[in-house]
Amino acid sequence: MPWNFMQVEIAAADALIKPMIGPGELDRTQVHAEIQSILDRAPQLASVAATWRRGAKDDTVYAGPLIWTIYEHPAGEDPRRAALVWLEDLAATMRGAGVDVQIARLP
Repeated sequence: MPWNFMQVEIAAADALIKPMIGPGELDRTQVHAEIQSILDRAPQLASVAATWRRGAKDDTVYAGPLIWTIYEHPAGEDPRRAALVWLEDLAATMRGAGVDVQIARLP
């Protein structure tokens, strides 16, 4: 199966989970490199970038209200569908912890 990546912002002010979703149809090496590139461009994220470089647990890293992750999606399918499953799981976890969030409309 192909891979994709996304950056997620938890916007506390409006209680929204805001994703930025990659193009999909990539391989694992490519999506890992995409996240590494994003993290390496921000000096304040040096420790997060180092964690990602070493191999992050569950292919996910966090920095304040931001999350970066990689995930698989079925070949030929819009990668937003698999992203939405991941985002719904995140929202359910947050709601279970008492944080009332919604997922922003996907682009």
